[in-house]
Amino acid sequence: MSSTLQNAPARSVQVEAYVWLVRSAEVLHGDVSRGLLVEGLTPTQFSTLKALRFRGSMPQKDIATYLLKTGGNVTMVVDNLEKAGYVERLKDPEDRRLSVIRLTPSGQEMFDRVYPPHLQRIEEAMSVLSESDCSELARILQLVCPAYEHPSPR
Repeated sequence: MSSTLQNAPARSVQVEAYVWLVRSAEVLHGDVSRGLLVEGLTPTQFSTLKALRFRGSMPQKDIATYLLKTGGNVTMVVDNLEKAGYVERLKDPEDRRLSVIRLTPSGQEMFDRVYPPHLQRIEEAMSVLSESDCSELARILQLVCPAYEHPSPR
C-alpha cells in the first residue's frame, strides 16, 4: 500500500454511507437497465419515453428537468428516439420557436411492452429487502434529498 493511502484519515460514517449509496445505486441501475439495452433503449431513452407516457407531451427543457439531465444530453436522446420513430417534435402553436416532444404510437407500444418487465426487474433487485425495509430506505433517502421531486408515483 502506498504511503499516501496509509496516512489517509479514516473515512467518516457519513462518507461510508455515501459511498455505499452511490455504488449501490450504480450497481442496481446497471443490473436493472440491462433489460432495456436488450430492447435497444438506453436508460435515459427509456426514462424519456416514461416521462412522455405518464406526463404527456412536453418541451424538451421540461424533459431535461424531469430527468435531471442537461439540455444537450436530452437533445441527443430525443434525436435518437425520433430517428427510431418513438417520438416526434411538434412546433408549439403559441411559440413557434419552441418544440414540444410527443410520443408516437410506436413509442407508446414500445414503452408499454418494456415497462412491466422493467418494473419486475426492479422488484427482483429490491426483493432482498422487506416492504418495511423499502419504506424505511425511501424515508431515509427523502431526508438526504428533501428538495428532490419524485418524478412519478408509478
